[in-house]
Amino acid sequence: MHIAYPPPLPHGPIRQLLPDFFVVRGQARIAPGVLVNRNMGIVRSGDELLLVNPVRLNAAQEERLTELGTVRQAVRLGYFHGCDDLYYRDRFNVFFWRQSHSDHYPLPPADQFLVDGGTCPVTGGRVFEFSNSSVPEAALLIPHAGGLLLTCDALQYWNGWTACNWAGKWMLRLSGVHQGMQVAPGWCRRATPDSENNQRWLAADFQRLLQLPFQHMLAGHGDFCADRAHELAEQAVASSFSCLQPGH
Repeated sequence: MHIAYPPPLPHGPIRQLLPDFFVVRGQARIAPGVLVNRNMGIVRSGDELLLVNPVRLNAAQEERLTELGTVRQAVRLGYFHGCDDLYYRDRFNVFFWRQSHSDHYPLPPADQFLVDGGTCPVTGGRVFEFSNSSVPEAALLIPHAGGLLLTCDALQYWNGWTACNWAGKWMLRLSGVHQGMQVAPGWCRRATPDSENNQRWLAADFQRLLQLPFQHMLAGHGDFCADRAHELAEQAVASSFSCLQPGH
């Protein structure tokens, strides 16, 4: 049976950011004519690769991927991501991870669910779930170079608008995205039930996230934050949730 996988969208080359950690910056079409950037993280353990928030590659970069190691696993961290997951399952027969209700893209089925504090795709790592979010969202703590946090939509770091077209840049800015580290305002709105106030509904999750020891961060969108990620995340969380301030 022929499956019409989404074709690769324009993307850059595989780049190494840390020892045994690589990234591909691609694009996502979030509305007709609106393109924003989308990142795939690649974690290498020995000669095996884990793809985080998978992005389909062109033939040349897919060959480069196989030169880095054997593609063994893939993980979906955000509910609205996953359009390329089935391609990687069929192309490389990957072992696939996601949260139990992260079925906006129902295929492929999970081989194992991500559970907060449960089995992690990377030895020595940790799975984190945003337990109060009304849409599934997870993060991975990877024990690389002092701690690497991989997120999807909830916490993002932007250093510019590379790989976003004009419409994408302005849609992001209108939604409240700005340069620097931030709790993504659009994600907060989707993650909070209509009857609740996200100032209190989501704050506890971000307080738990800040208990993780990380120095670097990469989200499903935006840019890589090196060295100061935890410090900047503390500032972003405090700025986003006034209920965490003394006296509230």
